[in-house]
Amino acid sequence: MRRNVMALACLFITAGMLSSAFAAIDEVNVVKNFTNGKKSEAVCKLKKISDNTYRLQIPAAELRGLNTVEIKCDEATAKKGDNGYWVIGEGVMGTFKADDGLYVHRKNKLPVYGVKKGDSAFVGIVKGLIYEYSTVVEVKNGKYEVFPRFLIRELHMRKPYEDIIIDFTHFSGPYANYSSMGRAYRKYQLDRGEVKPLKERIIGNPTLKYTTEAIFMKFMMASFMREGETKLNRGDYWKPEDDPPMQKYRSFDDMKEVLKKLKSMGIEKADIILTNWNWRSNGRNPMCSVAEPELGGNAKCKELTKFGKELGFQISPHILHTENYTISPYFCKDDIATDENGKYLGYPGMGGKGFNPCFIQVYRKHILDNYDRMKKLGFNGPIHIDVTSAITPYPCFNIDHFATRKDTAEYMNKVGMLSRAFFGGFTSESGCDQVANTLDYVLYVTSGSDQSFKRYPLADKIVPLWQIAYHGIIMSNPLIATIDYNCPTRGDSYWNKWGTPELCRLKMFEYGGRLTYYWQLNNDKNFPAVKQAYDEYQKVKYLQYEFMDFHGEIAKDVFLTKYSDGSEMVTNYSNKAFNYKGKGIVKPMDYKLFKAAADTKK
Repeated sequence: MRRNVMALACLFITAGMLSSAFAAIDEVNVVKNFTNGKKSEAVCKLKKISDNTYRLQIPAAELRGLNTVEIKCDEATAKKGDNGYWVIGEGVMGTFKADDGLYVHRKNKLPVYGVKKGDSAFVGIVKGLIYEYSTVVEVKNGKYEVFPRFLIRELHMRKPYEDIIIDFTHFSGPYANYSSMGRAYRKYQLDRGEVKPLKERIIGNPTLKYTTEAIFMKFMMASFMREGETKLNRGDYWKPEDDPPMQKYRSFDDMKEVLKKLKSMGIEKADIILTNWNWRSNGRNPMCSVAEPELGGNAKCKELTKFGKELGFQISPHILHTENYTISPYFCKDDIATDENGKYLGYPGMGGKGFNPCFIQVYRKHILDNYDRMKKLGFNGPIHIDVTSAITPYPCFNIDHFATRKDTAEYMNKVGMLSRAFFGGFTSESGCDQVANTLDYVLYVTSGSDQSFKRYPLADKIVPLWQIAYHGIIMSNPLIATIDYNCPTRGDSYWNKWGTPELCRLKMFEYGGRLTYYWQLNNDKNFPAVKQAYDEYQKVKYLQYEFMDFHGEIAKDVFLTKYSDGSEMVTNYSNKAFNYKGKGIVKPMDYKLFKAAADTKK
């Protein structure tokens, strides 16, 4: 019976795609802007590759001498007031409401964009030069254009390293929506073997299986050493005596007491992530595997990890690979990524002024010994690597380890593979999917809040496009605002301005989020709130294994989320009770899970 349900699900998706064969995009306008200021436009006929999908391919050799290339099509245009929307890879959506405006999005978490007009829609999946473009939403006199702009000049090479490839897939009728767009990208990722479902990946991996059933609890052991927080300007280089005092929150002994408290409260399964557990709060990177002496050092760290395992918890280290510091005994200037002019890349980092290492060097020089040392400290949960999935891969122009953005993505995944080999899993900060091949969980998919839409007034809201693509493959928490969502000490910080705790609770469950806590764990007063959410989460955690097949508004302020096993989640943001098909009443500002019928699970 289970097989029949999956077959029906596949039929549902396929039918939606085939039903629109008559309306597929078969030509685009290619706008080439040359470095000498000249411009050319040409209509390009596309190659049909399936009943409703057509491909654009521009050979790399034809991209020489260009500043940018813009790919435009009639289906991605609209007028103010048209019924529909545009959506980009992160899930940011906008309706056709403006007279004028410009939204340029450089960091494409998924290499997709889509437009719905009336009863037709398409998704463009970028498959070549996926790290080299911006998504543009441009409005002039009420006329919308949505298109990718490939930034060829930014490559700083005589010849781009691969062709531009975009596949345009069209949908119509009831399938003309962002759910179809997300499913199309998921199918592409699965079909080419870039990702595998969680159900398959947990086989033979007890660590990852535990993670799918556990909540995520990230504890700050000490403060970061950012110069903005320490109020010191140490410049690019400094000596140990220049380090400011470190603000300690919990020692390794203190954490043992915390774990005992959590266990006594009935929290049975949790991934416990230790943040700033290591030497000077990441300030000695690329050495990231020595326990901070002021917190108890390596000996006490071993005691803590052993104790945590005895209680039934998985204990994980927080590290990052994107910042190296000259004060580190492992620092080597030849490891640092350079720009096309030979300038070292860097930014104010977690431990002061950080330099960005080339990921080829990270993989070659700084993984095995650090990971071996951490493994010997007793860490037994998925390793959490900050930043990696929150950035577009950066290039390196050092002649000894030259790397395109695509090369950097490849080496990020090589690091991810070793992370899984050592620790059973790899988790990271956000949802940029260059590491989808090796990533198991993201701390937040988007940092979007009401502040985002003040900066980008063409946008209206966030929809779970990312989750439709990856739920059941990569676990996630949807928003920064849904971290710590019910903690009494949560306050009204920038990250929490998206909504009230009640609103964030609904969004977390509506988007199939994994229960996640971080900043508010420094205060034990919040533990009862964690336990309350932990108990609620037990009823829905089985959904982590299922694909999210549909999301949409079925009544004003009422949303339906459908999963591949037949489970349905109805989320009611309105002030009235909602009767869902006679199956049950969903209270105002609440959600209700309608599990799949028992016979569909056999």
